[in-house]
Amino acid sequence: MDVDSWILSFIMKRVPEKLGGLRNYDAIRKTFVKAAFETLKVIEFEAAWGFMVQHFGVADHEWLRSLYEDRAQWAPVYLKDTFFAGLSASRPGENLSPFFDKYVHKQTPLKEFLDKYELALQKKLKEESLADIESRNTSPALKTRCSFELQLSKLYTREIFKRFQLEVEEMYSCFSTTQLHVDGPIIIFLVKERVLAEGNRREIRDYEVLYDRTASEVRCICSCFNFYGYLCRHALCVLNFNGVEEVPSKYILSRWKKDYKRFYVPDQGSNNGDAIDRMQWFNQLYRSALQVVEEGAISLDHYKAALQAFEESLNRVHEVEEKQD
Repeated sequence: MDVDSWILSFIMKRVPEKLGGLRNYDAIRKTFVKAAFETLKVIEFEAAWGFMVQHFGVADHEWLRSLYEDRAQWAPVYLKDTFFAGLSASRPGENLSPFFDKYVHKQTPLKEFLDKYELALQKKLKEESLADIESRNTSPALKTRCSFELQLSKLYTREIFKRFQLEVEEMYSCFSTTQLHVDGPIIIFLVKERVLAEGNRREIRDYEVLYDRTASEVRCICSCFNFYGYLCRHALCVLNFNGVEEVPSKYILSRWKKDYKRFYVPDQGSNNGDAIDRMQWFNQLYRSALQVVEEGAISLDHYKAALQAFEESLNRVHEVEEKQD
């Protein structure tokens, strides 16, 4: 399978094309979605996938078989320990469209890409700069009395806060938090949540959350923090259950903060000469790196030479940094 095929959002786009001609297509699609998005443990995914291929007689389907062989590359249940911070679709209906898709396509030559890259970068910089200004100068409306919501409303950018705010609101769908196991300072909790399922019916799902009182660590089996970069409703419930009134700082990423300074974004209303220089450096380095990548993909020997060049360059940059320190 190619790399794009390992991205779940791309796989879901191809489901109608690859499975649409099968008998019982709607039922197969629903079972596929359930296995991909709703299983929280590997054993659950294996059981759901096994049921699908056996019950619908699609064990010999080539595309499904290749997906299963590469399941550790795309199924969220296998990727819980990988940190994506929003660069992954792990919920039904999510679609990650690559930023440059609006400007280029697979056949775009390098020279044309570099020209359009400049245009795309400038537009992106402007959008991010305006969003930063809005985040710093406005305060979002609070929807609950939860201390977590108040805390992060002062820190997060508007876009990230809206996503986190939804988790705070959905804490009220979690109606039970109980201890499953205690091992010194480490406690495993079971959080029960009422979720809206197919047919507009409610069903109860269980989520295991590990909480380390000494290290102030909280990890939910849904792995929301790794996928999206902020804590989920289940982890928040456990913190609240234990009398914790603020989200630990380790779970507040600097990149999501209002005062986060992007190295390539000029500071509004100040002497921005240094920031402009940095943006120009970034542009030149990016262009040079793209040329090496383009040449490096020609053959295995080219690839090895390009990779070695990158590694040597990185080591030299680190040496300069050490000397400056």
